[in-house]
Amino acid sequence: ASVLFLGPSPRLLLAFGSRAGVSTTGTGKKVLVMGGSGFVGREVCKEAIKQGYQVTSLSRRGENPLPNDPLLQQVEWVQGNALDQSTVNSLVKNKDAVVHAMGLLFDINSGLTNLNLIVSGSRSTPDEDSTYDNITRQTALNILNA
Repeated sequence: ASVLFLGPSPRLLLAFGSRAGVSTTGTGKKVLVMGGSGFVGREVCKEAIKQGYQVTSLSRRGENPLPNDPLLQQVEWVQGNALDQSTVNSLVKNKDAVVHAMGLLFDINSGLTNLNLIVSGSRSTPDEDSTYDNITRQTALNILNA
């Protein structure tokens, strides 16, 4: 599987993907979006659906963040922990590409975790393992090790 790490613009990623040797027309191809319920991740999911990809998203809650959105209704939403290597292994298997769109605004050490409910696109609540290092670096390493 190809692995793409996402910046602030999903369209930029998909355009960059073609230069990186990743097809940007996804008819029948399967993509896993890690963190697809977040602000950036949901836009990646929608763009991938528009381009014909079959999209699976892993997130803590495993719920469609916008249930009335017709594009997001086509995403397979999976609840799980991206820090769990076996979970990541099972989801990466049989995928043509993986997009890492996970982020964290206020980690468990910030003392500001309640603000995630207000400013986070996914409205996620960090747990004791929710450090910047785990959510950004370790989850990316789990994908690469899958």
